[in-house]
Amino acid sequence: MSNLNTFKSAAYDNAAYIARGTFATITAAGASGVSAKFVAHANLLLFGLTAFTTVASTSTYTATQYYNYGGSTNTSATIHINASQLNLIRITNTAAAGVAPSLSTSTIGPFYVDTLYANGTATGQIGATQTVSLNTSTGTAGLGGLSINQGDQIYVVNGTDTSGVNLVTLDYQILPGANVQA
Repeated sequence: MSNLNTFKSAAYDNAAYIARGTFATITAAGASGVSAKFVAHANLLLFGLTAFTTVASTSTYTATQYYNYGGSTNTSATIHINASQLNLIRITNTAAAGVAPSLSTSTIGPFYVDTLYANGTATGQIGATQTVSLNTSTGTAGLGGLSINQGDQIYVVNGTDTSGVNLVTLDYQILPGANVQA
């Protein structure tokens, strides 16, 4: 067995580039509780984050979030009662190849996991789900999604609530032409 790493780039229509992958994790309870980390094995596009509340939160947040329920687009809520607040964290190496790593952290979010009601208030509860698209309006080369480099670390962190716990999935796709393990 060889200990050499071999990477290769396949044709743009290779199944590895067409299929979507999913990373599933759970956030730890408590303010700033974190999920497990995901390390990108290739250049990826993150398309969406979906969260499902398993332990209800107790915090109220004031921020606008848009929903798409029942075919009605651009429906929004400003008050989020008992809602989970989540942020997607990305750690990337900004150094050139062959030099010591220089890490940079960026935050995408916040996102609220709650259910929108007719009165314009959103309330979190066990079983509430929320799916958010990531960077679809300004995606890489018009592809949509949030571009992630090979080796980037991705994880989710709770807001200030002390009790909320959420199952989280990240939907991703390998960028066509990205080097993958052979």
